[in-house]
Amino acid sequence: MERLQRILAARGVASRRAAEQLILDGRVEVNGQIVIELGTKADPDHDEIRVDGKIIRQQALRYLMLNKPTGYITTTSDERDRWTVMDLIRVPERVFPVGRLDRDTEGLLLFTNDGEIAHRIMHPRYGLSKEYHVLTKPRPTPMQLQRLREGVVIERKRVVPEEIRLQRETLDGTVLTITVHEGTNHLVRRMMEIAGIDVLRLRRVRIGPIAMDNLRLGEWRDLSPGEIATLTEALHLSDEQVAKQAARPVRTTQGGTQNPANPLWRRPTPQKKRLKPGQRRSDFEETDEQQVADRRPDGENDRNERSKRPSRGAGNNLRPERDRDRRPGRVREDNDRKPSR
Repeated sequence: MERLQRILAARGVASRRAAEQLILDGRVEVNGQIVIELGTKADPDHDEIRVDGKIIRQQALRYLMLNKPTGYITTTSDERDRWTVMDLIRVPERVFPVGRLDRDTEGLLLFTNDGEIAHRIMHPRYGLSKEYHVLTKPRPTPMQLQRLREGVVIERKRVVPEEIRLQRETLDGTVLTITVHEGTNHLVRRMMEIAGIDVLRLRRVRIGPIAMDNLRLGEWRDLSPGEIATLTEALHLSDEQVAKQAARPVRTTQGGTQNPANPLWRRPTPQKKRLKPGQRRSDFEETDEQQVADRRPDGENDRNERSKRPSRGAGNNLRPERDRDRRPGRVREDNDRKPSR
């Protein structure tokens, strides 16, 4: 017997916290009975579990890594229809991001539908380290680095990094390597702010034994069997949990690295609605124009709120202006081209 929210998380329905809310909302049934009490246990092998009337069956396990670009928020859905990391991957399983990277941070982000693995990666109790590269300018002073090594107080808790060192000097600035165990929101940026170090660029390169490889921005792939095994070992799963995990199939693709499911910083062009008999397209074009807007990060729509907004498939729906110059493979505009000699 297992807690119901744990079963839901393991089957990829939602995170444990979100699964608890589903139970409190009366949306979960076990053997035909609505459950609204947290802590209720069920037999995952024999009980019939439904969410919103749909039977929840065990899925094949899936483990993914993504090189997250800036401009995307780490969530499965967003009420403001901003770009999310789910716009970049497309798999049949219901996977969810493990932990968070804020919108202006790029780098390694894991996805899975394995609730137990996700919980252990995020919980500081299991001590999984996260390594970041920080681009800053000017070069930090020895006093600033020493202050970070001694630890800073964030939310009434002293945070001491496992490691912080100067990695290399570049034309753009100095790259610092910092390794932490905590999962507090904006932790690295807040630590740098306290130490008086400006953050020009922040990138996560490692989570425990899983390191970022040669993925380009927006690309993703399945973890290899060896990576899954080392991750499982680093999380100290019990023999019973390992055996239970081994009983479920693990799905991986044979194609290796996958391109983003949608072009970076663009929305797919929406399909036109079909006309009903006797209906003209002008009958609903005005309504669509009022409801469909170009949803960009940083509230760029506020610049011209009174004017007509373009559709999400419009050609000017590009990546955020602050990131556009870093777009790989960017095509030069006419006014950017160098004069021919």
